[in-house]
Amino acid sequence: MSIDQTAIRPLTGRQQQAAVWVFIKRDLSLLTRFKVSYLTSLMGTVQQLVIYAMIARFGLSLSVAHGLTGGYVDFVLTGLALNTLLTAALTGPYLGLIESFWSNRIEILLASPLRLPGFVIGLSVGKLVDAVIQVAVILLGGWLFFDFVWPDGGNALVFLAVLIPALAAVIGLGLAAAGMVYLLDARGGQDPVQFAVQTISSLVAGVYFPIQVLPAAVQWLCYLVPQTYAIDGMRRALFGAHALAPPPLISHLPGSPLLIDVLVLLAYAAAALPLGWLVFRNGMERARADGRLSRWL
Repeated sequence: MSIDQTAIRPLTGRQQQAAVWVFIKRDLSLLTRFKVSYLTSLMGTVQQLVIYAMIARFGLSLSVAHGLTGGYVDFVLTGLALNTLLTAALTGPYLGLIESFWSNRIEILLASPLRLPGFVIGLSVGKLVDAVIQVAVILLGGWLFFDFVWPDGGNALVFLAVLIPALAAVIGLGLAAAGMVYLLDARGGQDPVQFAVQTISSLVAGVYFPIQVLPAAVQWLCYLVPQTYAIDGMRRALFGAHALAPPPLISHLPGSPLLIDVLVLLAYAAAALPLGWLVFRNGMERARADGRLSRWL
């Protein structure tokens, strides 16, 4: 029996928020249903913390990070924490969509009054909540065991001014990645957009080591992804606008490196968010047209 979509009344804004909250509770319930498994996954975060904190202990001679109160330890742990949050924003739409695809829930959700933006937010936001928990584990563990110095001169408003356009830019890329589920049949847990962005951001965006120590021939890659400007800007918001030497290209531009980071992120978000939404929507519409929204056994 077919469903007349025109007869379904869309949810109001408040009802959309309530529906998204249902998605969040569902994701948290699934994450914590098997408590031992979830605690084990958090231990994986602790393992990362130990590895990079120990690397940081032996990297104290790097003069690039001396502007930070805790030196290279603060550099690595803030990079790890911020990249965890940005990675969740990047992968959330894809992971939520592919999970719904394999569980045959997409058509049921899309037949509901929930609008497509609410559907995407609901699929993604639980991953961000989990990432916030991981960030808390990283920062608390770094403070307790590895002499991570909590920034005392951080500016929360400046931090948000960097974080909001950074998340918008990365979510735009994440939407494009989710669109690949149907446009390129990328249903094996990875897609070209995620692979390219994560590879570049992990290696050359200044997450674990300063961009200045990279070979000059590969430094240009860091300017292709928003993570470079997000991590640099958020570190400056936390530790001071001049706590770090700016990335090489930014150092040659007039104006404050922090302001340049924010402006680039705003421009990136203005381009990536609508483009990513267009790719995602086209993928969904193509799948609706040819009957590939859910898998068929």
